Amino acid sequence: MPSENLKVAVRVRGFNDREKALNSKCVVHMDGNTTTVKNPDGNEAEKRFAFDYSYWSFDGFKVEPNGYLAPDNNSSRYCDQKRVFDDLGVGILNNAFDGYNSSIFAYGQTGSGKSYSIIGTTANKGIVPLVCEQIFQRIESAQKENKDNQFEVTFSMIEIYNEVVRDLLSSKGATDRKGLQLHEKPGRGFHILEKDLKPTQVCNYSSIEKLMEQGNKHKSIAETKMNATSSRAHTIVELVFKQTFKNLDGNVMQRVSVVDLVDLAGSERQSKTMASGDTLKEGIAINLSLTSLGNVISALASQSNGQNVRVPYRDSTLTKLLMNALGGNSKTVMVAAISPSDNNYAETISTLRYADRAKQIKTNAKVNEDPKDKLIRELQEEIARLKSSGVGLISGIPADLSKKEYERAKKEMEENIKRQLEDSEKQMERMKESYEHRLAEALAKSKELDKQSVNDKAKICPHLSNINSDPMLTGSLKHLLEYPDSKKTLVVGSTDKVDIQMHGLGVSDRHCGITFENGEFHIEPYPNSRIMKNGKQYEEKFQLNNFDRLVFGASLYFLFINPSKFDQDSEQMVINQMNTITVEKIQKEIAEESGLISDGFDHRKPDELQCINELIDLMPPVEEANQMSILMDKKMRYDLMILNPIVIGDPHSKPRPVILVRKFGTSLEWIWEAEKFIDRKAVMSDFYLDFKEDGKINNPKYISSDPFVDPSDMPVLIGVAVVEPKCILHRIPLEDTPKVFDYCKKLAGSLHVEMLACDKQGIVYENIEKAIIQNPEKDLKELYYLIRINNVKCLSTRYKKIFCQFKVFGDENYSKSQVGNDSNNPNFKFQRMVSYPDVGTNLLKYYSTYPIFIQVLGIQLSNQNDSNKMTTRQWFDKEKKDKNNSVDKLREEVNRLQLDLDRTKNKLKNVETLLDYAEKKKKKKIRTDYIRECILSNNPEIMNKLYELVNKMNDKD
Repeated sequence: MPSENLKVAVRVRGFNDREKALNSKCVVHMDGNTTTVKNPDGNEAEKRFAFDYSYWSFDGFKVEPNGYLAPDNNSSRYCDQKRVFDDLGVGILNNAFDGYNSSIFAYGQTGSGKSYSIIGTTANKGIVPLVCEQIFQRIESAQKENKDNQFEVTFSMIEIYNEVVRDLLSSKGATDRKGLQLHEKPGRGFHILEKDLKPTQVCNYSSIEKLMEQGNKHKSIAETKMNATSSRAHTIVELVFKQTFKNLDGNVMQRVSVVDLVDLAGSERQSKTMASGDTLKEGIAINLSLTSLGNVISALASQSNGQNVRVPYRDSTLTKLLMNALGGNSKTVMVAAISPSDNNYAETISTLRYADRAKQIKTNAKVNEDPKDKLIRELQEEIARLKSSGVGLISGIPADLSKKEYERAKKEMEENIKRQLEDSEKQMERMKESYEHRLAEALAKSKELDKQSVNDKAKICPHLSNINSDPMLTGSLKHLLEYPDSKKTLVVGSTDKVDIQMHGLGVSDRHCGITFENGEFHIEPYPNSRIMKNGKQYEEKFQLNNFDRLVFGASLYFLFINPSKFDQDSEQMVINQMNTITVEKIQKEIAEESGLISDGFDHRKPDELQCINELIDLMPPVEEANQMSILMDKKMRYDLMILNPIVIGDPHSKPRPVILVRKFGTSLEWIWEAEKFIDRKAVMSDFYLDFKEDGKINNPKYISSDPFVDPSDMPVLIGVAVVEPKCILHRIPLEDTPKVFDYCKKLAGSLHVEMLACDKQGIVYENIEKAIIQNPEKDLKELYYLIRINNVKCLSTRYKKIFCQFKVFGDENYSKSQVGNDSNNPNFKFQRMVSYPDVGTNLLKYYSTYPIFIQVLGIQLSNQNDSNKMTTRQWFDKEKKDKNNSVDKLREEVNRLQLDLDRTKNKLKNVETLLDYAEKKKKKKIRTDYIRECILSNNPEIMNKLYELVNKMNDKD
């Protein structure tokens, strides 16, 4: 068959809740197969892209009673799941029955809707479940036409996370750190041996549905157990479809089609920290696979245009497994999912450019059809070849190896040949098995899956249902609370000796107990266990109510559902309710309860909302970092705070969340930007998994570089001084000692600064009166001045090697003073000449509007104390106790002030009452001693006497 281009479809979703709150604007437009994106800044022309399909799913839809999203009228251009399947899924089915390999993969940033197109929801099934469902419908029809034809479908589900392949259908394999090994075979490419990944034979769609439930459950467990992030993992569902039939010549033929359905990880932009080369991220392959995929697509596009370039398939695990899909024997479709929001303009353009390159790729699919006898003969020859491979083993090893290296290479080759031999023999055994035997095995597996499935039981049984940041995994993990005896406690914990096992950071061996008392469920937290309900942390027993949002440990989110409290027809209501509860909303609830964000969240300005949303996103990883610090006794604490950039001398940025990093038992602290923290957190997770195996660090790269902390000799910002430079526009000299304030706006010290106008040679004007310019806008044509920083006086003695840095108009880099000695009051005598040979309006406006921010930096002294013998958990407990004590004292003070306020109000009320009485009695005056007595007294009898005295008064008194 001649080569054909990879098909590309682009789909834009509607605004999500966050984008609606930000009052986002839609910058994407579609006309036919053309997708147009408008730059929200208006600085660039619209960008147009042409694809095979452009799907508009932004608006023009209605929600049907069963939850399905359908076009709201006949003229609506809304693209629903049915249309996507008709365009793309039906082609995959046709290819499978015709004997072609097919692949479809979804690409886009996290939250762009790629999983929705590929997987979908219960009411809005995506391509994967619809293909799986209809393949059996077609098999049933085909068997009615010819009963002698045999059909087999096998199913497998794997995940690639951090370059490691895991089997999601195996509870053990899903959490195996080493993962599955890839092997290369001529004619087949890279693959996983069947002994490591045995596909499950299925005989109906129900079996596949149960297997996908199982895969998602294992994925959820693995995510929490291994502290991973699902949006950074690739998921590959593979169907192998075999048809056995007799051709016109009477030969038994076998037609094999492989269908790969790939949900790629979120294509987030590289963070600033990674772009600047954070050495801690070296070797961490979170984005390696997507980068490699981009390189492969670019190379294949170049090849399709006639260029002779190497395709780097071997650069990542993902590209090895997708080799056939991208440039080999496959008919392939790419779905590029994009956000409509102006806030995601850069990511949308990046995705569309990616897709634009992909559409140039050509593949050469062929029908995979051979006589069954030939396939068996080829396998027999393969087994014979592998058995004889040991003879030439020694000749295949380089001669210049040491004895130790030689033995290791020999052992590796022997093991590799042994694995391949076992795999070929298993395939041989499989092919010789009767169709009836394999079908019976598949039916037995289907019945086993029906027994294992908890989803049906959850419809009638109270349970905890997980909430995941990946909507596709929400509800994939359910813990049934089958009504325990009133004396029985269901223990929740991380070991296999409890009733309900949960894996995740901060989940104790025995975390809490669940009881059923007086018709209601209750949870009792155990010591040192973190449990939250509806945003509030509990340390005492509490009752569970339907749709309570629960957090176990650092970031395990669950919803309590008790179907016995619902009406009979409320299943859809439960689904709709679950769809509205997200990790983001739970985190917002926690942030409001803890005081991180205040009331009126939904009425803030877009910039403020953006900042708060970023803060909410950071809450789970910050809590996880703290839990890892506790478990590894790292003596570190991480706290979120919103930083006003003005306080660090950055007037052009917006407020943003940062992480305050503190080392217990010392005075050391740092401020990490969000990007830096997220990158460090990824390394912390690997660090922790290494530690978790045997309680010590084994990987050399973690021993030499600790991701939990910055080096103590790294300069930190002590504070910022502000200098107003307006006078220099008039050539008026300035000498000042501005105060230095830290990021909390606390006084940190002062510095001595001078700004002196000079000529172009740097000579300071002696006659200031002659040098002065009255009207800079009119008369200032050039400007030269010296800025001097003479010394710094730092209030704290915990800094050494202090220096200053600053920028003025036109600077890209900081001007830095020399580094001081170990004194906290260094003298610099630093001087820099600033030159503007041509003064323009921008300079005049800048110097009239913005001050010069002089940053003071230094190296911290650790100042360790005896209390450093405390464990990290003890430190956290101490700070919590101190905070509670402070809150109690504050509460007492508030109560005292409230009491004083109430007394003052009563006194004021007494005075008003006395004055009203005097006015009623037509008195023009009242004696001051009566007023004083009224204020001092709170006795009703005295007030009555005062009324009598006022009544007896005359205006002469």
